Amino acid sequence: MKIANLKKQSGSAIVVAVFVILVISLLGASLVSLQRDSAEGAGYEVYAARAYLSAYSASETALVQLFPLNASTESSCAAVTTPTLPGDNAGFHGCTVNVTCTSTPASAGFATRYRVISTATCENSQINTRRQITVEASNL
Repeated sequence: MKIANLKKQSGSAIVVAVFVILVISLLGASLVSLQRDSAEGAGYEVYAARAYLSAYSASETALVQLFPLNASTESSCAAVTTPTLPGDNAGFHGCTVNVTCTSTPASAGFATRYRVISTATCENSQINTRRQITVEASNL
């Protein structure tokens, strides 16, 4: 009687083992996928921060060109040039920036107003991010 029960139970351990292996491999695959997505998200965040800070730096440079210290003459958008980012610097690696300046002439009671738009693009083979900053300023 005991021999008959053992014959009926033989092979069930293999089914359980295959099921356990299948569940563990599915969990492992999902963890690998989750880690890959997390690493990709971190890469996007880094390049987005680089693009934002590049655009911010370019707008500050443009404002310095537009309103130099101890200047006795009226500023103009002709003084604003697009800065070149240091390509060897790791913080700006893969980034380009473009700066445009427009002015609204002074009218009754209002000073000349300037609008500086700086657009930075940071990219590599897989990620492409772009940030734009608009700054408006006027003479005092």
